[in-house]
Amino acid sequence: MAEIDARLAAIAERFAAQAGETAAEIATALDREDWSELARLSHSLAGRAGMFGYGAIGDAARSVEEAVDAGLADDVKVRLTQDLLTQMAALNRA
Repeated sequence: MAEIDARLAAIAERFAAQAGETAAEIATALDREDWSELARLSHSLAGRAGMFGYGAIGDAARSVEEAVDAGLADDVKVRLTQDLLTQMAALNRA
């Protein structure tokens, strides 16, 4: 069991280390107002974040994805995405 825990911890650390790259991709999609790409990135992030113990980031990513899928106003999608990016930035400072 300790070996599995160690592997999961290593994967979670890798997730945290890659958060900056993922955040940059999300920010680029937001800047381009590429809602389809933003939804795709958010969907992927939501699954990975939840798996590795970053539930709040997963929830924020899911909110972005759902906002895009529901066709909510651009200002709502922007606000939700900015909230997500803020949480991801905090991950790198931890």
